[in-house]
Amino acid sequence: MQRVSKYGIIIYSLKKFFNNLAKKLIMDKDSPLASRPPCPSCGSNKILKNGSTHHKKQKFLCKECGRQFIEKPQKKQITLEEKKRVKKLLLERISLRGITRSLEISMTWLQKFINSLYRSVPIELKVRETSDFEIDIECDELWSYVNSKENPVYIWLAIARSSRQIVGFHLGDRSRQSAEEFWKTLPKNYQDNGKFYTDLWESYCDVLPRDRHYPSTKKSGETTRIERLNNTLRHRCSRLVRKNLAFSKNFFNHEGAILYFIHHYNKEILST
Repeated sequence: MQRVSKYGIIIYSLKKFFNNLAKKLIMDKDSPLASRPPCPSCGSNKILKNGSTHHKKQKFLCKECGRQFIEKPQKKQITLEEKKRVKKLLLERISLRGITRSLEISMTWLQKFINSLYRSVPIELKVRETSDFEIDIECDELWSYVNSKENPVYIWLAIARSSRQIVGFHLGDRSRQSAEEFWKTLPKNYQDNGKFYTDLWESYCDVLPRDRHYPSTKKSGETTRIERLNNTLRHRCSRLVRKNLAFSKNFFNHEGAILYFIHHYNKEILST
C-alpha cells in the first residue's frame, strides 16, 4: 500500500475545499461569481441583475457603460417585405392591432414606423394640370373625430369631376375660417376656372365665387361623386368607420392617415 505524505493530504483537502466553495458560489444566485452574460456593447463582465421584463425575463445592467439588456433577446427583425405589407395594409380597413396580429409584429415598432411614415407624407396634393377653362368641382365635408366624439374634426374635400382627382383637402371645423383654409388648398387654375357644386352649408357661400358657386341638395345629384368618395374613405380608412373601435388618438396621426390614403388614391387615378 502506497504511503501518503501529510503534505499530500493537506493539498488534497484544500483542493476539495475550494472546489466545494466554488460550486456553492456559482449555485448562489446572489453571488458575483454566478454566470452572467457579458455586456453586448462593451464586453464587460461587471454585470448586475436589474429586475425583469413584463415577459418575466431577467434584465441585466452593465456597470461599465450603463447598458441595460437581456440575455438572448427574441426581438424580431422587420424585413423590407414586411414593411411593404404594412404600407399596403394601412390603405385597407384594418386596425393597427389587426396589422400587428396578422404580421406578428409589435405595436411599439408599428407605431414608430407609422409616425415616421406620416411625417414623410407631403401636405400639398399632386394634381394633374389641366388647360380647361371650365372645371366642374364637387366639394363636401366629412365628419370624423380625434380621441373622442366631443372633439369633431371635419374633412373638407374637393374632387374634379372629369379627372376624379382629389384637388383640395383640409381638416378643421365647419366655420368660415376652415372654408377659407380649404379654398387655399385648391390649385390656382382650379380657383380661377372652377365651377363649384356643394351642399347648402353657409360657409361655402362666404368663400366660393358667387358667380361660379352652385349650392344644391343631395337629391339633385350634383354632388354624387364627392359623396361616393366619402363612402370610399369610410370603407378604406378604419379610423373613419362609424361605430368602430378604431379611431385617432391625436391630430397628427389623423391627418397623416388621411393624407396617406389621398396621395395613394390620386396616384392610382393618374396611372389610369
